[in-house]
Amino acid sequence: MKKNFPKLDWGGFALLEYLLSKKKFPKKFEVLDIGGAFGNHSEVMRSFGLSVDLIDKYEEKAEFRGDFNTFNFKKKYDMIFCSHVIEHQRNQGAFLDKIYDILKDEGDLVISGPTHEAEKFVEGHISTTILPVFLQILIYAGFDCKNGKMMSIAGVENSFIVKKAKNFSIDERTETGYRWTQKHQERSPIFLKSGTKVNLVDLITHNCEVIKTHVEYKNIENPKLGLMFNPPKNHKKKNVNFLLNMWNRFPVFNSKSEVIYEPLANKGSQMQYMNFSI
Repeated sequence: MKKNFPKLDWGGFALLEYLLSKKKFPKKFEVLDIGGAFGNHSEVMRSFGLSVDLIDKYEEKAEFRGDFNTFNFKKKYDMIFCSHVIEHQRNQGAFLDKIYDILKDEGDLVISGPTHEAEKFVEGHISTTILPVFLQILIYAGFDCKNGKMMSIAGVENSFIVKKAKNFSIDERTETGYRWTQKHQERSPIFLKSGTKVNLVDLITHNCEVIKTHVEYKNIENPKLGLMFNPPKNHKKKNVNFLLNMWNRFPVFNSKSEVIYEPLANKGSQMQYMNFSI
């Protein structure tokens, strides 16, 4: 295993799903990577031929060095990638409004945020991305989560791959967010009403094609829950290599239901990487 492969600690599952499920990227496909730090995600996307602008407040090598919230962008993007940034925002609504405004009408938002125990303190994490809240703020911001993709990986992250909702009006930004109406429900993969409890399991995937939930029933009394890596059959390998942090959480199966990654029995270190060559 080569040490110089880019390491994706966060947001890698959603990025892998997005890159491989797209049949073809048009020329000059423009991406904005928000808060991408050292640019590992940007490096992987560029290996797919995408034109990536990285904006980061602290990274000197970023195309745009500054605060996303106050930066004056001169163009709109085909895709916006945002990995574990929204939980640091004082105003998630305004943050998502700006993403919406600089995303092309048929563009894609690929966004991830952490899952935490409700009462756990994490320095700098001042907004929550637990699934019921994350889902709602995206819907109120005008994104179609029902026809998009959703991943919930317990103990790691929640991710969405979504487009702008066809039934959204900018006038909705003046609403308080108190009422959940039919137009909001039409954007949700989960039927929600006041008092609804979302039945969370360790792994949830919705509309995903490449990364799917998989259960192995070799032991009926103790089935093995994991993820299946199912790349498209017609995918032509681009010799893109990266290391995806599995966080020692669950096994990964190939499309033949064979185990290709197994968590270590000794959980002394949570950071466990799987090498992907795609």
